[in-house]
Amino acid sequence: MTRFETPFDTKEPFYFDRARPLDALRSRLEELSDPGYRMFVSKLLPGVDRILGVRVPTLRLLAQKIARDCGADFLNAVFDALSPPFNVASQSNFKRCEFESCEERLVVGFVVAETPLNFDERLDAIAAFVPAIDSWAVCDSFSGSLRIPSSRRDEFWEFLDFCAASERPFEVRFAVVATLNHFLEKNYLDAVFERANQIAARRLGEYYVDMSLAWLVAETFIRFPDATLKFLAQNDFDDFTFNKSLQKIVESRRVDEATKNEIRRLKRPRRARRSDA
Repeated sequence: MTRFETPFDTKEPFYFDRARPLDALRSRLEELSDPGYRMFVSKLLPGVDRILGVRVPTLRLLAQKIARDCGADFLNAVFDALSPPFNVASQSNFKRCEFESCEERLVVGFVVAETPLNFDERLDAIAAFVPAIDSWAVCDSFSGSLRIPSSRRDEFWEFLDFCAASERPFEVRFAVVATLNHFLEKNYLDAVFERANQIAARRLGEYYVDMSLAWLVAETFIRFPDATLKFLAQNDFDDFTFNKSLQKIVESRRVDEATKNEIRRLKRPRRARRSDA
């Protein structure tokens, strides 16, 4: 099978049991799993418990099919909480789904992104899904798949404030990556830097949070180099995250060599990191 072949019949309806909505998805994913690809992906996702080995394009196709056939019904059955509008006080009422594999999480996340929903319903679905994120792959793929209407972006920004304050590292990473994907614009730039500073100042000591902050700074530098240089001159980043930000900028093919040399000169000396002191 080549990567361009559709590995299942897209015309066959997707059926599921409302009492056990994930069973049908699990069965389909088991059929699509590839042991060789599982070994490859497992090396990229250390610490992730169960990986089946299904390629992301296949997962997207499957999610698109579910979204078309029964997306809202499926999500209602999975989350059991799509009706009330999201707010911080009610967030704890969302059912925490126990997903069995990385691929299962990815498909459900893609269904959240692809299903025709109004914004309030989609935000409820996003809020229900975010606590299930357990890897950078699920976080980044999910965030990049979302489409936020321009008229409701301020509400999404407020939701990301809630995620950024979480004690769960991948919820915090979601706040950073979603900021990167949806808010790198001039009118949000000061708020973007403020959010990055606030997260960095918490000194969470979480590698995947720190790396997301470095990625965010590198992307802001590509688009807004002068403003980002001012941020780099004064911020609350620890040395590790700051130097990783510089590294990400230098690694970019969108930065010329002379500028890279200037960025290299900003590197901080290696000192004790966070609680290592």
